[in-house]
Amino acid sequence: MNNPFSNKNDKSSHSKAQPQAQDATFNPELNPNTFEDPEFKPDIEEGNPKHSANSTTNSAKDLEEIAKLARQNSELIGDLQRTRADFENFRKQVELQREQAKTIAKHATISKVLPLIDDMSRAIKAHPDLLAPVQKTLDKTLKALNLTPIDSNPGTVFNPEFHNAITMEEGDGDKEVIAEELIPGYLYEGEVLRAAMVRVKHQ
Repeated sequence: MNNPFSNKNDKSSHSKAQPQAQDATFNPELNPNTFEDPEFKPDIEEGNPKHSANSTTNSAKDLEEIAKLARQNSELIGDLQRTRADFENFRKQVELQREQAKTIAKHATISKVLPLIDDMSRAIKAHPDLLAPVQKTLDKTLKALNLTPIDSNPGTVFNPEFHNAITMEEGDGDKEVIAEELIPGYLYEGEVLRAAMVRVKHQ
């Protein structure tokens, strides 16, 4: 006698034994050997020759820019040093001109006093005993003005830097000496303010 439940169980077992088919979509562009998509491009830069070339180019540009900046920096430093040197020279030149202007002004002022000093000197020579006190006053005045009389006594060797020969007398010798002082000369702070006017002779 057949079991009425046997067919139902067989069908159920048979249904469970069959594997379920998975849903798959066929892509005709896939490589049948590797199953790789030819349009897939991995975003991997490391080891890429093109990336290495770009890096080398960028490095070369950076080095060139650094060298350019270094040259500009050197040029700026050179310009600064030249400007500083020019300014220092200009400052020294201005200071020198200022000192020269002061000296010229002093010379001009003192030169105006020389005629009065000359008159006093002639008066003292004419009356030395009478004007001895005046001679002392004159000496103090010359010292206060930083004036030094130029040595022009008779017999002194003629020096064109300090003496101005008004006349020249011939003699037996070749040596030029002062015969007479006509107008005294003076040094101001070591420089010739006025040369002495003298008569010169050979001896």
